[in-house]
Amino acid sequence: MAAKKTAPYGTWTSPITTEIVSGSSLSFSEVHVNPTNGSIYLIEGRPAEKGRAAIVEVKDGSSVDLVPADFNLRTKVHEYGGGAAATSSDGSIVFNDFYSDSVFLLTPTGEVKKILPGAPESKLRYANFDVHPNAHEIIAAVQEEHREKEVINSLAVINSKNGKAKTIVEGADFYSQPKFSHDGKKICWLQWNHPDMPWTGTELYVADWDGNKVVNSTKIAGEARKESISQSKWHVDDSLLFCSDRTGFWQLYRSDGKSPDVQHLPVKGLEQAELGGRDYILGVCTYISLNENQLVVSYTKNATSGLTLFDLATKLTTELPAGLVKIEGTAVKKVSEKEIVVIGDTLDAPTGLYLIDITNPTAKKLLKSSTDAILPTSVFSPAQTIDFPRTHGSDLGSKSHAIFIPPRNPDFEAPSGTKPPLIVFIHGGPTSHVSPGLSLGAQYYTSRGYAYCYVNYAGSTGYGRKYREDLDYSWGVKDCEDTVSCIDYLAEKGLIDGSKVGITGGSSGGYTVLQGMCSFPQAFAAGNSLYGIGNLKSLGEDTHKFESHYLFALLFPEDTPEEEKEKIYHDRSPCYHADKIEKPLLLLQGDLDKVVPPEQSFEIERILKKKGADVKLVIFKGEGHGFKMKEHLQQAIEEEEALWKRTLL
Repeated sequence: MAAKKTAPYGTWTSPITTEIVSGSSLSFSEVHVNPTNGSIYLIEGRPAEKGRAAIVEVKDGSSVDLVPADFNLRTKVHEYGGGAAATSSDGSIVFNDFYSDSVFLLTPTGEVKKILPGAPESKLRYANFDVHPNAHEIIAAVQEEHREKEVINSLAVINSKNGKAKTIVEGADFYSQPKFSHDGKKICWLQWNHPDMPWTGTELYVADWDGNKVVNSTKIAGEARKESISQSKWHVDDSLLFCSDRTGFWQLYRSDGKSPDVQHLPVKGLEQAELGGRDYILGVCTYISLNENQLVVSYTKNATSGLTLFDLATKLTTELPAGLVKIEGTAVKKVSEKEIVVIGDTLDAPTGLYLIDITNPTAKKLLKSSTDAILPTSVFSPAQTIDFPRTHGSDLGSKSHAIFIPPRNPDFEAPSGTKPPLIVFIHGGPTSHVSPGLSLGAQYYTSRGYAYCYVNYAGSTGYGRKYREDLDYSWGVKDCEDTVSCIDYLAEKGLIDGSKVGITGGSSGGYTVLQGMCSFPQAFAAGNSLYGIGNLKSLGEDTHKFESHYLFALLFPEDTPEEEKEKIYHDRSPCYHADKIEKPLLLLQGDLDKVVPPEQSFEIERILKKKGADVKLVIFKGEGHGFKMKEHLQQAIEEEEALWKRTLL
């Protein structure tokens, strides 16, 4: 074995290149299974094709594209999309095309048929499909109409034979998860109204389906501002399953679909784990019915995922130790009564599509990896979940959480007595979290000698409703305080050089970058804000319908006087305090972003340039909220690394 080279942290040579992280890494958004023959379909985002999402059939160690390259299987409903495809019991696939907003049907013979036109003929968008089990031409969907001055959301049914759509449920601000029962006689859905988000308060409804419309609708569960319902779906016996956070954690419940009387299904050992999620995208599926008695349930506990088998008859719980620590989105589907397919990450492998036999889960089969790059596992640094005491703010001594990844490279070691610089990543949302699954983006830096840390600050998911609500009225305060407390902890433990810390994050994470550099100007050597929020009041006025009330509960109680609201907007908007930023700042922004409009970044740049500060703004043309094109992903990494090289090394 060759002797290790001695070189300063941050200067190590790594086999993980920008090409691998940007162009060679796919994103897996949905997995589906053909119920007639068990064929497995995967929707994968391809940076090398300008972020296009393709649908492929995965079999025999290879994958085959099912539709031509001029289709993009993504949706725009709620701007975040999701729910781009669904399979029918006859083996066909209904899907939405992002380019045209049109709905198509892929037949079992491979023919692609347009069944509903999109732009410019229509101002309607569709997502979150469900095909009627008997009348295959009837497809339920979430419908979103973009009028001149307003957006109207509803549920609709699409008739694939005559190419017409009909609204069936309307009146609420938002809808999701329309599902026909297996006998085709009922339909369920979720709905909610402003100011709720899916994770603060939703309602579950069931109605009879008479072949043309819904009748006799009944509310089953959920309450505005108090109870969030997640992932409602029909069990094989046509009872109704769903997750509710009425206990403080999303847990499983069962209903006969006729009355509000519901049965809690206690999954032993996971009473304080999340069995559902925030569902900010449509079509989420992380638990499934295998048969009348067995459910496969993925869970999140302390921001770490796992799989378990739950027996409805005996109430016994059996862990399925497949080693997957991140399972999110449309990620779990049934292949047979003994096999499931799962999109997930492990501690030492990036996102993959796995086939798991529930009788032997440790022998999971990798069907497809998100990267074709062959990398030595010895270069990977396993993530560690940590709890740290708060050393800033009003909750001194209470615990917050993070994922820490120390530097690692089998070919290098740092000079004796030195500590690594730290890149601290702030997740978006802010209602989300980071799991310890292997991220090539983080490993790019740890393999070069940086330490990397994801802060799951107050307000993050994965720790229960109370922790999610800890950020209410305190956004821009507790997230920054938790971040600096985490840095204090890592420095005190001797894991990092506390004087060499860079902060990065996207969207609301980008906001914490900016606000943190204003509030704690000495804590960071530099910052990188990706499409971050600089002006909170402008965001509330300019952002899309789905999130137009989101920030209010994060900033102040509903009964706050207008004068006090204005003060909070001012005090917590970085654009009014950017003169306090003392260290270099990089701003990365898509010009088509409708979630955080580009003016947010322009405003910060203008203010900092006026005072002669070290600021750089890079605009990526054709990108929305988050970058999907290979060349832009690569440039973003290069711009960020250049910042760290000149400020942290």
